[in-house]
Amino acid sequence: MTNQHFSADAPVSSKEEDKFSRWKFAERVGQVIAKREDPSGLVIGLYGVWGDGKTSVLNFIQESLESEEKVICIKFNPWRYGTEDDLLKGFFFTIAEALDTKLIKRGDYFKDLVKNLAPHAGEAINLGWLGNIISHFIKKVDTDELKKRIEAALEKAQKRVLILIDDVDRLDKAEIQLLFKIVKLIADFKYTAYILAFDKDIVASALQERYTGANHNAGEAFLEKIVQIPLHLPTVSKEVLKQICYDDINNALAVAGIELTEHQVQDFLYYFSAFDEQLCTPRRAKLYGNALLFSLPLLKGEVNPVDLMHIEGIRIFYPSLYETIRNHKNFFTEILYEDVYISNQPEKEKIKDSINTALNLQQNINKENIIELLKQLFPKLNQVYSNILYDSSYHLNWDKAQRICSENYFSKYFLYSVPNDEVADSAISSLLLNLASWQSPFHEDENPLNSLINTDNADNIIKKLRHKAKSISSDIAYPLAIAIAQKSALMPNPEILFSFLTPLVQSAILSNQLIQNVERNKRAALVFRCIDDASSLAFKVELFRWLRREDKERPEKEYFSEECLNQFGIYLGRNIIKKHISHNEDITTRYSGALSHIFNILHMYVNNYCVNDYVMQLIAQDPTAIIRLLTAYAPAAWNEAGEHKADFKKEHYNSLAKKIDVSAFIKSIEDNFSHLLDIPDDYPSRYEQENLNEGELFIQQFLWLYHHPEKD
Repeated sequence: MTNQHFSADAPVSSKEEDKFSRWKFAERVGQVIAKREDPSGLVIGLYGVWGDGKTSVLNFIQESLESEEKVICIKFNPWRYGTEDDLLKGFFFTIAEALDTKLIKRGDYFKDLVKNLAPHAGEAINLGWLGNIISHFIKKVDTDELKKRIEAALEKAQKRVLILIDDVDRLDKAEIQLLFKIVKLIADFKYTAYILAFDKDIVASALQERYTGANHNAGEAFLEKIVQIPLHLPTVSKEVLKQICYDDINNALAVAGIELTEHQVQDFLYYFSAFDEQLCTPRRAKLYGNALLFSLPLLKGEVNPVDLMHIEGIRIFYPSLYETIRNHKNFFTEILYEDVYISNQPEKEKIKDSINTALNLQQNINKENIIELLKQLFPKLNQVYSNILYDSSYHLNWDKAQRICSENYFSKYFLYSVPNDEVADSAISSLLLNLASWQSPFHEDENPLNSLINTDNADNIIKKLRHKAKSISSDIAYPLAIAIAQKSALMPNPEILFSFLTPLVQSAILSNQLIQNVERNKRAALVFRCIDDASSLAFKVELFRWLRREDKERPEKEYFSEECLNQFGIYLGRNIIKKHISHNEDITTRYSGALSHIFNILHMYVNNYCVNDYVMQLIAQDPTAIIRLLTAYAPAAWNEAGEHKADFKKEHYNSLAKKIDVSAFIKSIEDNFSHLLDIPDDYPSRYEQENLNEGELFIQQFLWLYHHPEKD
């Protein structure tokens, strides 16, 4: 069974828990103390950085001495005491309590031995009724006398006391200085030994400020005077620390229910070397394991697991670099497009500088390995460091693999959740599973998309499904195409420069891909079903537009023949679109974005006069339909001010002129827009006719094209 609990980084205490082969070291320290015959005091320094296991070794020492009746182990916590007097008294009374002896007797009160005792000391050593009196009335304790009494008690008991003082380096500088002042005062205390566990560099730095002088190493020199036996923790090998990491990684993967492929495992291990220098203590190894135990289950199915494991490593071991990545998405996701006229070198240098600045904030790093990891995570950096180029097709692969370098997935790695405007990949996976049980007659009220899709998230859902389209099996592709058609009215279709990027058109392209996944003998029936079920006329039109035609030069099995496409066009034109215009529906308003395609279908598959009859009838009822009609035919454009309508050009005129009686159309313009008949000799572009609104401009442009058929 996998361990679902986070490691609390708790120290261990028994020989059986020794993972780092430190028991014998601790046992030897214990024997040095137990076999010591010299009654004088002894100070041992146990040096190790934070998280290196000092507390566990202290526990081992204490455990190894349990059978030694003549040694009393005391863990003394200096954090509890604020002043020098408090610290001394706390120290003496802690020893007395361990010896089960009373330092202050009833007669001491009358001899003025005791003048003051901190209230907490009286309570801590359980002095009973005397403690209560002392805590309120006594002014001073004669510490020299207490010291003599303790030494006498130790000599009488024929016992030696071992004082274990841990977490010295967690005290602030003033407290460290005070503690070592006290240790210096009591270092010659008979029958006692002291083991102080701390990071030597931190403590030496704190002492340096107090004892600095001519000696630039005053802190270390002071330690040498106090500590008689300096011991460094036995080193834990990199391989052992790595194994701790690997064990925690495997546990986190098991808890998340993630099974990596052999390629993913090799990919992870190859770039894990970027963390070697930082993997220096058991605590840091466990921090990394805890990070994965948190993030892997949370983001399962939403991101690439190997990328997540690597970026979490950067978060734990290189926090400044992590912040740089998180705060500069554009540096790491958007590909640099090479242009002979524009140099990308300034941007490349900016990216390099930001990475170098982050890495320079840390010590003991292998920059080359880190850069290699970054290039693996963010291929754009191959452009920055190695001038390797990528084209836009790579984006699809990165999206499909849920890579951190994808603009669509980057944020998830730092939010630890799916952004509010996105649908979870796991929800898409559930959708595909649910589609297997949605069968004919495919009732719309049971459509698996009902509870998932809405106008706001339709774009995101279609993008995710398009990434999976090629791998969707026939039995899922068939109902999915129908499900999309039924919900097509929810697909936004704004007029933009690249119209094929709207959610509605993308959904039609996706449906076309799904149709190709279905067995050949089922495709035609599926197309007819999608046309019938689609809740949006614009979707029906776009679906037909994107159906793949067979290439006579290179016939492909998955494409539709011209004969088959004609059947679809006739059905769509005569059975669907014809009904809309027969009911006098103004499609110039509701379906302006698809109007030219609707007219093409009517003209090609219904009859040559169908469009003209509809347009003339519409204009007779509402002359302003002329403006809506011309505006619908004018394409979108873009400039610095944003998207707008482009000019009505010759190709748009020719397309419309093939379908309508142009002379009758001109007559309607003359009758209803006479103020626009005075047109310039040159083509009236929007930049020269600023006095006209957009609709009026298109009318003048149509008139000019009509009167100048020889000009392009």
